[in-house]
Amino acid sequence: MKKIATVGVVALALGGTVLMSPAAQAAPALPATGHQTAYVQRGDTVTVYRDGAVKAKVTAVSSAHPGGDGKLVLTVETKKALSFSAGDWLWEDPSGGDHEADDANREISVPANTTKKVTITYTGVGNGDVIWAPGLKTVAGAWYVKGRAVTGASELLPASYVQRDSAVTVYKAGKVVAKVTPTSATHPDGHGTLKLKVEAVKKFSFKPAAFIWEDADGGDHRAVNGKTAVTVKAKTNKTVTVKYTDVADGSLVWSPRADVVAGTWKIG
Repeated sequence: MKKIATVGVVALALGGTVLMSPAAQAAPALPATGHQTAYVQRGDTVTVYRDGAVKAKVTAVSSAHPGGDGKLVLTVETKKALSFSAGDWLWEDPSGGDHEADDANREISVPANTTKKVTITYTGVGNGDVIWAPGLKTVAGAWYVKGRAVTGASELLPASYVQRDSAVTVYKAGKVVAKVTPTSATHPDGHGTLKLKVEAVKKFSFKPAAFIWEDADGGDHRAVNGKTAVTVKAKTNKTVTVKYTDVADGSLVWSPRADVVAGTWKIG
C-alpha cells in the first residue's frame, strides 16, 4: 500500500523549545471562526474532532473474509452524534482494485454518548487494505487487512489538522508535529502583513501560499512570493511573516491541501 494522497470520485490512490503550554502563550492571536471537522488516527482508532473537541472515536476491530465475503466490524464511541455512510468505507485489493460495501447507500447514525458495534459487508474481497474516506473527499483512516486481523496504517496518511481556538495542531501518524498560530494581521493602505508563530516538535515545512486572505465579500488574495516552502527545525519556534496586497478586513483560511481546511480566523 502506497501513501495516501487524495481521494478520487470512486477510487483511492494509496499511494528553541517544544510546544508551549497554554499558559505560556502570551502573544495575542487572531480569533478563530468556522467549524472544522478533523480526523486523527492513532493505531486502530480514528478520533473525530469538531471545533477542536472530541466528537467520536471509530475503531476497526476485525475484518474476516472467508470465501471472499468480507465483514468489517467497527466500534463507534461517541460524545456527540455521528453519522456516516457505509459507502465511505472502501476495501482495496493489493493490486489496487476498490470494493464498495454491499449496501453502500446505508447511512449509519450513532447517538451522542453511545458505544455501538457496526458491521459493513463486502463481496469478492481478500487480504488488502480498508480506507475510511468521508464523502469520498478526504481520507480519515487506513488499515491493513490480513485474515481476521485489521491493523492501523496511520503512517500512510497525510498530515491532519485540529484547530483549538486560535492555534492549529498538526499531526502526522497520530503524533504532534507542530503548532501554528496566526498572531496578527494588519493591512494599512491595503498592504497586508500576516505573522505566524510556528512551534515545531519535529521538522516542519509549509507553504505560505496555503494561507489565503479573504475579503469580507469573498474575494481571495494569495501571499506574495508564497510558493517557497518555509522549514522550521525540530524543537524550535519561529515567527514567519507573510505579505499580501490589496487586502482589507475579512478572514484568513489555511488550506494545506485541496481536501482540507486546517484553520480559519477573523481579520479585523
